[in-house]
Amino acid sequence: MPTYFGVTTHRIIYKAGSFGTGKIVTAYIWNPSLTKSAEQSLTEVSDGLYYLDYAFAVEGTHFGKFYEGGVGTVSGVFRIATDIISVADIIAGVADGSYDLQEMMRIIFAVCAGKSSGGGTTTHTFRDSADSKNRVSAIVTSVGNRTAVTLDAT
Repeated sequence: MPTYFGVTTHRIIYKAGSFGTGKIVTAYIWNPSLTKSAEQSLTEVSDGLYYLDYAFAVEGTHFGKFYEGGVGTVSGVFRIATDIISVADIIAGVADGSYDLQEMMRIIFAVCAGKSSGGGTTTHTFRDSADSKNRVSAIVTSVGNRTAVTLDAT
């Protein structure tokens, strides 16, 4: 199954056979037009692990062939797309209603780890980590069912 990346430079990791160290590891990468790259030299990190920082310039399916001392070993397929969503986009995007993930984490953290008060009463509150505001204030029935909830995710 291909690995998905965005159009930019990506680090490709390669494990030498039997984790062999000190090998000359090279690769060729073919772009979607089947144009073969120049020979690429991988750099050893340690203990038979090598890497290549390769600039994928166009979207589409690329494939590579890897060599140890001139002998072909493995091949890889890389799917490059322009519509990859970054982690920053995910965190900043609306996740539920009008709340983004950071706001939701503030609320969750308050309930899981913040100070609380009102247990055994009809109003339960959960404080932020600085103990400066109520993140969650809930009106509950005598058996603990929430009937109204006020959230402050700021």
